[in-house]
Amino acid sequence: MFRFLQIFCAILSSFILALAIPNEYLVFGSPLIGLFALFPLYVALSTSKSYGWSFFLCFLHGSITHLLSSFWLGNFAGFAIFTLGASDLGTGFFEGFFALAFHFPRLFAKKSELLSEDSGLNHFAVPFRIFWFASVYTIWEYCKSTGFLAYPWGTLSMCAYEWEWLTQIADITGVYGVSFLFAMVSALLGEGSLLLSRLANSSAKNEIFVSYKKTCFTALALFALSLCYGIYQLTLERKPIKNMNTLLVQQNRNPHRKVEEENILLAEKITREALEKNYDGGKSCDLVVWSEAVLSKRFPPAEIYYKFFPSDEPLIKFIKGTQTPFIIGGPVVFNDELHEYGNSALLFDKNGKFSGSYTKMHLVPFAELIPLRQYEKVRSIIKSMVGFSYGWTPGKRPVLFEIPLNNSDIDNEPYKIISIAGQEEKTVPKTAVLSTPICFDDSAHEVCRALYLCGSEVFVNITNDSWSKTESAEIQHFVVAHYRSIEFRTTTIRSANAGYTCVIDPRGKVLADLPLFTEDALACKVPIYQREMTVYAMYGDWLPWSLIFLAFAYIFFACKQKKEEESYLSAFSLSLLPHEIQWYEQWDSVCKNYSSTFAIDWNEWNL
Repeated sequence: MFRFLQIFCAILSSFILALAIPNEYLVFGSPLIGLFALFPLYVALSTSKSYGWSFFLCFLHGSITHLLSSFWLGNFAGFAIFTLGASDLGTGFFEGFFALAFHFPRLFAKKSELLSEDSGLNHFAVPFRIFWFASVYTIWEYCKSTGFLAYPWGTLSMCAYEWEWLTQIADITGVYGVSFLFAMVSALLGEGSLLLSRLANSSAKNEIFVSYKKTCFTALALFALSLCYGIYQLTLERKPIKNMNTLLVQQNRNPHRKVEEENILLAEKITREALEKNYDGGKSCDLVVWSEAVLSKRFPPAEIYYKFFPSDEPLIKFIKGTQTPFIIGGPVVFNDELHEYGNSALLFDKNGKFSGSYTKMHLVPFAELIPLRQYEKVRSIIKSMVGFSYGWTPGKRPVLFEIPLNNSDIDNEPYKIISIAGQEEKTVPKTAVLSTPICFDDSAHEVCRALYLCGSEVFVNITNDSWSKTESAEIQHFVVAHYRSIEFRTTTIRSANAGYTCVIDPRGKVLADLPLFTEDALACKVPIYQREMTVYAMYGDWLPWSLIFLAFAYIFFACKQKKEEESYLSAFSLSLLPHEIQWYEQWDSVCKNYSSTFAIDWNEWNL
């Protein structure tokens, strides 16, 4: 019956977390619900008696949370067996592995410490358990969001979107500071509920209560500091140094219907109407952005092809007619013989000339990045399973696009370059330096940080999540992406096939947007701010790495102390056998110490 309650708590925690994350009922999620999300899981793990059982509880929690919050992965065409099935099992096993860390303090604690804790004398155990749980869960979210199998969805930080004052700490700690605070509150609630039953039989009720109360005050202080910092950042006046007139085209095309001519003509129609409506009367557009994977022919060779296709209005001719640079999603070829192709953002200048590309660096594992696909046998298996696609080749390096600004109304005077590199002094117009993280790229902290450190002034994300067919998938991706604006205090532009197309300022606020799953275009004046090196930009994921270091340091010293204790007890038990002279001498010493400690002064009784 007791184990059934633990299973119930683990499953309940999964449902609460999935409800707190943006979903079909609460579009942007609920931070208030998120504070309670791990409360039942904490209770279940704290009462678990073995690592094996803790593994099972964490496996349940991880797999069910993933299934409930990312169910839309099942719509990923023929790859659903990987994107949903394999990822669900993988997430469950991965969190189950972390059960060892959750279970560690009690598993490797010294016997004397366990006795002291059970008797209510070890007051340090209360705050330690709370902060240990919050730290391990934060490390777990970092590990699941990093590396080849990275999937930063289903995280506590996704619950916090509507609490803008709290998310501002991301420019210091990244998203992991937010996750730590939420996990800490759940651990506080869980520990408090467990103490209610323990205090009744404890001989040190007041001491334990004071220890718990101080832990609550510490947590409250962390939230208060986050609140003050958040209010400061939200009220801080930020003035853009230049503006970029931008047109974001949302086609809402069917991603499974491979009719490229219709897709291009639709995008051209939306673009033409939007340009005529928004950029007449002397105003000009600096950049047009189409979403991911609009084009299907591989560049650079395909540049000649698109001079004549579509036949009704060839793409290159259309771009030249607008006299505006374009960024369009399409493939590039690295090596035809090895089937190496990249999912890329293609840059065309105002005359329609293909000027270069950035290739997506962080690919979706087992859907876009398929191991061993360079072998014909593997490609044959993949084709027989999903019917199309051999995956993509990841980009090797960051690439930036520099766009001239024709009509910026802020400090738009041309600036002068004095060169000592053998070039003459020249005057050039204002420009904007863009980076184009593609789809999943904007969830990869290491990719966006590399782009920013290279000099990016604006993130321009092109994506196509329309295959998910759900609003929750679109908003979840947006929530993950909006943290990049806060972390680097920069503007993020999102041009999506079906949504969420929007412009996000350095505070993480949406300046302009389009409704989901509609054919439309968003004309906006994108503010570009002075680049600043935030703590996160300089040091990256320092918080989870600090927690990892502290956790391993504790594990090392705990194991060392336990080994010394076991070695001492083993030697003591072997040398002091009953009926030997040493045993009797030890017993006499114990009796003398007892008599001196608990001696009774009978004179006081005679009074």
